[in-house]
Amino acid sequence: MNGFREKASHDWTDDSVRMLATPSSFAKASLYYIQEAGHFRTMTSYFTERENLDSYLIVYTTKGTGYLTYGDTNYTVTPNQLFFIDCRKYQYYKTDPEDLWGMMWIHFNGSSSPAYYERFADTGTPTISIPDESRIPDLMREIVILHEHKTIQTELSCSRLIVDLLTELLLSVQYREISGPGIPDFVREVMKHYDRHYPQRLTLDDISSTFAVDKYHLSKEFKKYTGFSPNEYLINTRITRAKELLRFTDMPIAEIATAVGVDNVSHFINLFRSREVLTPLVYRKHWQQS
Repeated sequence: MNGFREKASHDWTDDSVRMLATPSSFAKASLYYIQEAGHFRTMTSYFTERENLDSYLIVYTTKGTGYLTYGDTNYTVTPNQLFFIDCRKYQYYKTDPEDLWGMMWIHFNGSSSPAYYERFADTGTPTISIPDESRIPDLMREIVILHEHKTIQTELSCSRLIVDLLTELLLSVQYREISGPGIPDFVREVMKHYDRHYPQRLTLDDISSTFAVDKYHLSKEFKKYTGFSPNEYLINTRITRAKELLRFTDMPIAEIATAVGVDNVSHFINLFRSREVLTPLVYRKHWQQS
């Protein structure tokens, strides 16, 4: 990659494992794939400094203490914590010489890796503490073992494990964000309001006034607990209802647009196509043919 730069002190114990992989063209085009993987028990001078590497990196701490600099911020990682970073950005990580760092790690890429990373990065920090019941350590171990004993099935099996790993990561993030008293009552009520009144004109100001909640607080909490902004939730509700009408009625497209709360039929068609790829008419014909 143009501009790639790396400095490192490869100071780890003899029983540490580092494996490089050369993915097939099929894996690069269609799968999640490993570029490097391993586990280290570091020695006192271990560090890595890098940028502009086309890779994503997950490092899980098994023992000791490590330090990460990423995005102009310093982080400390201890056992049962990990970091997840985009290696195109500057990163520097090292061991604590007084509390030597042990870690498992994977460099990976492919498929929807950027989307998973961006969703994780929305939390604002590259580090996370892993719940005791998390499958993440076992999944990382399986990935390393797969690459120690490669077979014709390794790439497909590893792609599946990476998906499981990334899913567990995002679930852990959501657990961290909502591990309190649960979803607030006002968020539930706003969701119900959208579900019932989606054919009406519903602005954020209207919703804020109806539920006596500051609209900025409402937007933040709604997305935190649902994964959608209020407007995205409303649009998805309207599109879902439109799909039902397209499949199970003969209503004209213009009438369906009005029925789901979109007055302009051209705008409705664009909204539908942006989420379903197909236009409403093609979507209807697809299901009629099926």
